Amino acid sequence: MKSLIVIPFNIPWDWSTDYLNQTALELSKRGNIVICYLWGDVKFLKKIVVSGKFPKLVSKYSRNIYLVNPIYFIPFYRFKFIADLNSTINILFLRLFAEIISFLKKGRKKVFWIFDPNLSFIYKYFGRKYFLLYDCVDFFSGRYESKLCEIANLVTANSHVLQNHLLKYRKSVKLVPQGFRISDYLENKHKIEALNIKKPVIGFVGGVNKRLDLDLLLPLVKNNPNWNFVIWGPLQEKEKINTGIWEKMQKLISLPNVITGRSDDKKEVPGIISQFDIGMIPYDISDNFNRFCYPMKLFEYFCTGIPVVATPIKELTYFRGLVFIGKNYREWQRNFDKILSGPWPANKRAKQKLLANKNSWEKKVEGILEAIPNS
Repeated sequence: MKSLIVIPFNIPWDWSTDYLNQTALELSKRGNIVICYLWGDVKFLKKIVVSGKFPKLVSKYSRNIYLVNPIYFIPFYRFKFIADLNSTINILFLRLFAEIISFLKKGRKKVFWIFDPNLSFIYKYFGRKYFLLYDCVDFFSGRYESKLCEIANLVTANSHVLQNHLLKYRKSVKLVPQGFRISDYLENKHKIEALNIKKPVIGFVGGVNKRLDLDLLLPLVKNNPNWNFVIWGPLQEKEKINTGIWEKMQKLISLPNVITGRSDDKKEVPGIISQFDIGMIPYDISDNFNRFCYPMKLFEYFCTGIPVVATPIKELTYFRGLVFIGKNYREWQRNFDKILSGPWPANKRAKQKLLANKNSWEKKVEGILEAIPNS
């Protein structure tokens, strides 16, 4: 049965982290109507007046996807009461719009698909007529998540680590594939921006921000001037990061053997990764969000067939032999030396690509939809 699916977004539609819009796109391909509530990209009246551009409350992204843009019309939203009032007005409009679409598209199952427990307050405006799905892709903790797990009709997790974490709150949590843009890697139609640097090339793709373990990367890059390091992705804005981290980021990207860049078109990223000899996932695991994460870039590296070196992210311990774990600079150095001592075996590349095929967006969404009853 085709469904009407409401998804609250905690980030903008076109954010570099794209699991939300990829889910919406995959659902829409299957004939579902998807209403995306862009809570993470709220517009404020003052900024609207200054810009002179009034955004649409609702825009149609594609045949089956609607984007609902919250707008805070009432000024003085720095006061909690006013902010809550603005929020309520927008959510009531969202509910009204969803009911109109439901009326026009009769016979569709109603689903409220949520990723962030902190947005579960929106669900109370929809109620039990909507099948409540908690699709857990990141580590959260606290009363919002525990309560969501209690009331959800279905809870899914995209990693063993998250599944075990959620089993503290309920008896059944469905394990589903991770999900990544495999079509961009298989079609081989992407533009390749030639890096034109000597081997070996050790690379990272993703946001350059406070998630990176800069205390690991700085000595690693400094002490290996014969290796080239590619840091490919958007740099976090200075005003959104503390001074110490910003200064370390600047030191890293200014080193002579560091090449930086970004691709506005995600379809160009496979062409960058294809020039790496090793892929890095150097997240700072002192932050639980990083320690318990499941980086999508793992399968981007796997699909390209390159070895991976990572910090001790718990889920990555399931990939021994394909992912080399290093706790500190010296362990990373030894891992790089070991990998670069010979060619990456063909049988390991085959295993990586098999895992990548099992973790596409198609596989993930298919697995979740199969678990939602038709009536």
